[in-house]
Amino acid sequence: MLPLFEIDSSGSDLPEPSYNIAPTHSIPVILDSLKTEQRRLESARWGLVPPFKKSLKDGPTPFNARVEKLGSSGMYRGAFSSRRAIIPASGFFERRKLSDLQSFYITPADGSVLAFAGLYEWWRDPADSSWLLSATIVTHPPQGQMTEVHDREPLYLDDTMLDAWLDPTEPGDEGLLAAVAESSAEVAAGLEFREVGDAWLSTAKGQYVNAPELIEPAPKGAA
Repeated sequence: MLPLFEIDSSGSDLPEPSYNIAPTHSIPVILDSLKTEQRRLESARWGLVPPFKKSLKDGPTPFNARVEKLGSSGMYRGAFSSRRAIIPASGFFERRKLSDLQSFYITPADGSVLAFAGLYEWWRDPADSSWLLSATIVTHPPQGQMTEVHDREPLYLDDTMLDAWLDPTEPGDEGLLAAVAESSAEVAAGLEFREVGDAWLSTAKGQYVNAPELIEPAPKGAA
């Protein structure tokens, strides 16, 4: 991953590879630091915690950020301006909202790594002054095959948009979003929608299975 994204340094507490990451879990994030002038790979809480929060229980900590709200919502406006991140992933799960509720593992057909457009924030806990890095994935209306599965889709970055999205000196504006949307469509066209079982969903106790079998094709006739 380091050569792929031209990462200069990595944090010491990076999350282990996982087949099933859920909100509030730790995820890898890539960011460009103005302070160190380096591209860093860090561990972040999946669920954005803006600086004005008084506690983690103080209102929502969204794991998805609608692209339509990036420039207008106080939750995202500051991060969109200068704290944009990449969330790398091999793929993700989605469940068809209509008809048969079939689950899919969605991954690049060529085996490459997805780069989700994301936002990040640093939050200081008033209780003990510790710092927490958190992140959210930007979503937009579906395109291509996703239109038959769900009403939202992650905003993908292709190789040409990685630097601009991460650059904290690049304005977070409609021009940037338009360029990213164009690159996202090209990535979406190369995705494989693999039918899988529903074991990736949370159990009655809110727990998650984490095993390589989750991304294996479901037997014919299985839900």
